[in-house]
Amino acid sequence: MSRLPYKRIIAGIVVAAVLSVGFSATRYVLAHPNEPLQQNIASWARNKGLGAIVDKLEVWMHSTPPAAAPADTLALVAEPDDTTPLDTLPIAPVDTEPAPSTSAAPGTTVKQSPTKTTIGSGGKAIVKRPRVASASCPSVATTTTSTVPGETTSTSTTTTTTTTTTSSTMPGETTTTTTTTTTLPARPTDIAPFVEPGIKGEGEWRAIARVRTKPMIYATSIRPLWCFGSVVATMATYDPNLMRAALFNGNEVPGGKGWRNGTKVRGAALPSLIASFNGGFRFEHEPGGYFTEGRTVQKLKKGYATFAIRKDGYSTVGVWGEDLHDDGTWVSLRQNLPPLVDQGKSSYASYDKVDWGQDFGNKVYNFRSSVCVRTDGLMMFVAVGKVNIGMLADTLVALGCQTAMELDINGTWPFFATYKGFGKSDRTGKTIDTRMGDAQRHLNGSTKDFIALFDPETLKPGAVR
Repeated sequence: MSRLPYKRIIAGIVVAAVLSVGFSATRYVLAHPNEPLQQNIASWARNKGLGAIVDKLEVWMHSTPPAAAPADTLALVAEPDDTTPLDTLPIAPVDTEPAPSTSAAPGTTVKQSPTKTTIGSGGKAIVKRPRVASASCPSVATTTTSTVPGETTSTSTTTTTTTTTTSSTMPGETTTTTTTTTTLPARPTDIAPFVEPGIKGEGEWRAIARVRTKPMIYATSIRPLWCFGSVVATMATYDPNLMRAALFNGNEVPGGKGWRNGTKVRGAALPSLIASFNGGFRFEHEPGGYFTEGRTVQKLKKGYATFAIRKDGYSTVGVWGEDLHDDGTWVSLRQNLPPLVDQGKSSYASYDKVDWGQDFGNKVYNFRSSVCVRTDGLMMFVAVGKVNIGMLADTLVALGCQTAMELDINGTWPFFATYKGFGKSDRTGKTIDTRMGDAQRHLNGSTKDFIALFDPETLKPGAVR
């Protein structure tokens, strides 16, 4: 037989394979029209088992360190008038749940129900080898306090109230109950610019979401690394005592069916939605455990940073097995590698052989996100780029994180949005940073998990898990 037919057969197979791949990739892109093309192709490739190739390409594409020349603009998407209330519609709490208890400080555990759900744990605990991490830049800045016109700055105070109640259970005996309430700052303390001269508004916290005229979310942007002035961080803070957090499940991460909190915020939960932000890594990167709605999707790992949500919606960040435990307190747990910041200090270098996003050599610079408990007790989301893992950790320390974990990275995956139309069923998202993607991602459907924040006074029972 002539060699020509064989060549035609091989050519036909190649063409068929190319067409099949092209058709599959095109279908995926068309199904996610609001996401960047490169991001869509990367997600499609990972779904097809080509993650190793994507990782190598990302390392190659993000190997250039950030410029030392300072950026002349900030990334914060600000409202035109900071003094104007954004969402001031007062809503009567009809068929609502009680507000979350404020009787516990961040990091403490309060058992909400006698029913205990066992959370799957497994594998060996992460090995921590303490080493001194080299700072990205020498520390030259000090923190000062300034006040934005029209705003007030509050300091954190702790008030202990002791209530004595006489009980008739046993003659002559009394029962004493002590409740400790931690009052967090109404507004974070402004941060003095690390790069001089500062840009107007740099490091000054401004209210970006209000409920019944009360500020609920504050945000700001700053250049956190004086020796890499091109790096810009955007942050948002919230008081976990005043918000109800809920973990939502993407159709790819974690995937699966039967979730009450699915790929988007919808229905009865929409009127009470205040903000949302992205979750963590895909599971092939072995980020750690994932537990929610009574189901263990990935087993929890001791020593890993964990975003934890209580039954009443209170949220915090801690280290599993150290300050967070399987004691029946937590209803949702999302891990993402060991802590970047522990006890207010950079700790990433204590964990060698950890894949922070193909960053074993600390030479991959990209857009990264993180969440932390600040030293003042507030929760804070941070998006910063383009930085390596060491720069991210140093940034989080500089911005006042006590315990911090990395979240998703690359492209427009770092994401934080607030929502217009509070109290209505028709909501519109607005991202806080110019580098973030589709503002309606968590309203239209997300491929990945995310955290949503709600007003507990108006959230109807059963609206979210």
